[in-house]
Amino acid sequence: MPQASFDISLQQPLVISQQSASAGAHHSLDYIPGSILLGLAASHLYSTLDQDSNWLLFHSGLVRFGDALPLADQQVAYPMPMCWHYNKGESYKNGNALNADALFDASQASGDANRQPVQVRNGYVTEQGQTVSPDKVQTLKTAINPNTGKAAESQLFGYEALAANQTFRFALSADDISQELWDKLTTALTGRAQLGRSRSAQFGKVMIAKTKDTKVSPSADNGTLLTLWLQSDLLLEHNGQPYLQPQPELIGLPEGSRWLVNSSFLRSRRYSLYNAYRRHYDSERQVISRGSVLRYELPQSLSPEQLNSLQQGIGLQIESGLGQALVNPELLSQAKPSFKTAISLTANTEKTPDIKQRDTLLVQALAARLQRRTGEQQVSGQARALFSDLCQQVALVRRYLAIPEGDEIVMITKGLSVTAPGKSQWGRLKQAANDHRNNPQVLWSALFDNNDGALRPRSGWELPYSPTASNTLSEWLQAKLEPYKDQTDFPQLIGQLAALGHTAEWQDSCKGSTNTKSKDDQHSTGDAA
Repeated sequence: MPQASFDISLQQPLVISQQSASAGAHHSLDYIPGSILLGLAASHLYSTLDQDSNWLLFHSGLVRFGDALPLADQQVAYPMPMCWHYNKGESYKNGNALNADALFDASQASGDANRQPVQVRNGYVTEQGQTVSPDKVQTLKTAINPNTGKAAESQLFGYEALAANQTFRFALSADDISQELWDKLTTALTGRAQLGRSRSAQFGKVMIAKTKDTKVSPSADNGTLLTLWLQSDLLLEHNGQPYLQPQPELIGLPEGSRWLVNSSFLRSRRYSLYNAYRRHYDSERQVISRGSVLRYELPQSLSPEQLNSLQQGIGLQIESGLGQALVNPELLSQAKPSFKTAISLTANTEKTPDIKQRDTLLVQALAARLQRRTGEQQVSGQARALFSDLCQQVALVRRYLAIPEGDEIVMITKGLSVTAPGKSQWGRLKQAANDHRNNPQVLWSALFDNNDGALRPRSGWELPYSPTASNTLSEWLQAKLEPYKDQTDFPQLIGQLAALGHTAEWQDSCKGSTNTKSKDDQHSTGDAA
């Protein structure tokens, strides 16, 4: 059975709608559906192949285009299993890492009767316990009147999209296909492509490259207990109608199998796919959502052939990525998850003789100088990284407010004109850092005091980068600086950040004319006026 894995690198934001509704807020999926990848291959090959080959590649189910899932440290992250819970009030994460001791499978563990279990629903998790939540951006646009070339009346709309500079990975697998067709298919999927909605207006540019096959951990031997962890939506049909109860006979399990309702966790959703070739929506799908965990009691252990059949896909529309599941995954085999240890290089354990350092005035002076220079370099690197992230937030502000490239950021609020922070605002930061260079706590108050703080929401720091009221430059910068506020070198960090704010790089960022921006991103006929 040929199989290949591909990485999709987003060069522009990618718009993939959760629903087909045109009213209300727009929400984006946090993955790339296999149906989009099937459509990409079909757009290249359908007109060049005969009818039989087209049926084999795109309709028979013998070729399967998996959903593209996010990566964490080059490891595929899977939809969060719905069987995991934690006690309300407890922390189940340490940064981006899950705390295995705080998680439990509510169907296997007897929880504390006095504690309320909470289901873990959102995001993705790797086999090492690292969580991933793909970044999204929001953009405000307006339709253009073709007769006047100006913004159309009452045609304002917004997009939520997967942010650029992220990587997703999908698997392509096939049965009973010639090597010639397989080579044509993999070639059609490789290279630059345009995916998703609004592909002609600053969205959808990606680069697809073949990568090493993703190795899935072998199934655990659970005897007559079968566990299915859905990696994509599951579409079932019974008597010609959508069916949301995953009965054993509908997924190909042997007679005598029983669905364990009390040990399963599932949710459902409904949506309609837009077919770009027909320029029309397909029939509505009612599916069991990805991340659901289904358990069955079998009359006897499954044979290798039956396990392989389940791993190839269950239900309908498996050619477009639906029905993909992990069979008896190790992560869900116990009441508490057991995460794998990340692979690391073996440390050199060979003992070396201890060398005593002479304690002289010269050695002390040199050590102090080295420590001071190391600290300065560290602060400089932190300031540079923080400044680069701030420039990215300014780019989000420009995108959200639909400011044309080269124009100054201007927002009218409460009858007042608000512009991006300028030299006077950065000067206040520099002055505050100098005045309180020996007292980080007082400096923090001088920056974020509600009445007179240098970074309080005013003088440009209140510019928003999304519809959420708290998503302003001031709130973002406060969250970023929070980990440093008690460090002795916090004033030096603020001073170096203020110095970067006086450079031409900040001015270019505020005007949207940074050198890192591609020409394709510089023009759009749909930006809001």
